[in-house]
Amino acid sequence: MSTTDPGAAAMAERRAAVADFATALRQLRVEAGKPSFRAMAGATGVISHTTLHEAASGSRLPSWPTTRIYVQACGGCETEWHQRWVAAAKAASVPEPAGVRAGVDQRPTGLPAVPPDAAGTSPEPGQDQPAVSGHTARRGRLWRRPPTRAVGALIGAGSPRRFRVLTYVVVLMVGAAIGAGTVLATHKGTVTVTGPAKGTGTVTAPAPGAPGYVARIASATGTTYATSTRLPVTHAVAAGDTLVVAMMLTNTHTGTVSATDSQGNTYTPAADQADDGAGDRTLVLTAIAVKALSTSDTIALGYPSTGEQHLAVDELTNVKAVDRHAAATGAAGTDFTSGPTPTTTAGSELVFGVAGVQGGAAATWASGFTALPTLSVSHDQLATGYKTVAATGAYAAAGTCDHQWMAAAVAFAPSGPSAPPV
Repeated sequence: MSTTDPGAAAMAERRAAVADFATALRQLRVEAGKPSFRAMAGATGVISHTTLHEAASGSRLPSWPTTRIYVQACGGCETEWHQRWVAAAKAASVPEPAGVRAGVDQRPTGLPAVPPDAAGTSPEPGQDQPAVSGHTARRGRLWRRPPTRAVGALIGAGSPRRFRVLTYVVVLMVGAAIGAGTVLATHKGTVTVTGPAKGTGTVTAPAPGAPGYVARIASATGTTYATSTRLPVTHAVAAGDTLVVAMMLTNTHTGTVSATDSQGNTYTPAADQADDGAGDRTLVLTAIAVKALSTSDTIALGYPSTGEQHLAVDELTNVKAVDRHAAATGAAGTDFTSGPTPTTTAGSELVFGVAGVQGGAAATWASGFTALPTLSVSHDQLATGYKTVAATGAYAAAGTCDHQWMAAAVAFAPSGPSAPPV
């Protein structure tokens, strides 16, 4: 008579649940156009591509925060995937982290640990090798290199101290060049060197004061009628930086939309675009030169009663003010575009784009834009992206979609001296 080991059967069931969940994650990525894990990590800005790769490997069940970021990067429905994750977690006997629930973005405030077997995992053909993107292992923990905005802040505002730092950096580079060859010429911050072993090269100092993107600091979606949402800050905000609030409200009406935070920063509307009568709105609010926020702070958003809410807050650096903006709406069957802004006034600016799309296929951004995580409720979606420009001009937030849309573009002027217009 044959016997079955109950423990072995339970283990097999747990492994099957994890494997099935990983297979579904891989299929979601295929349906999203099979973006590289490095591109997915770059779009989120809060997790390494190694962690995303392991989430789909089936070696273990990923946490819900990791799963949520993976789903956001692929444009999946967060509510549906949360239900799948809960079912897989129960089957695999993995408890859900306390305080995590569907419809509220609660990403981990710390950096994800490097998987111990990351070096031994093999990515799919044509994909990036798993490595810690933008991070370095230090004493068994993941250490994040200081963001480049720290250097930009030192050299960007025109103070004597900041220009001394820039001069010091250039002097160090020139010294290294002299050690290898001969300095030939300098012109507008460019140092050209040559040497018998090194050949010829050019070292160019960065344009001071150029605006830049930092991170997504909070987001949420809602599926029930509400008039307010309080978002926890999941990424510390440096004093002097700028916050951009992007919102898509469905089944709503005209009325005041506001934002406040626990540090008393002031948020001002920059764009407010309604559709052609279906009761949806896409909005952008900004807070310039904010007081610092920590992960203990919150951002409160108020709006007219709305059936669905898509809410995202992103951090920019080296911004002085909103320079130009444009907004427009269009019918299904047309690609979204905000229309061109009036001509910008500074040589180096950051153009932030927002598109609220009322269903259909996932929206994609035009060439030159860096896509940020899309927030989806049912088939409605809030797509955000940005691009930096180095010349004055008229810029639009544009991309592809196949349903009714509302789009906005906001151009941010630099806080310090910008590069001369090209």
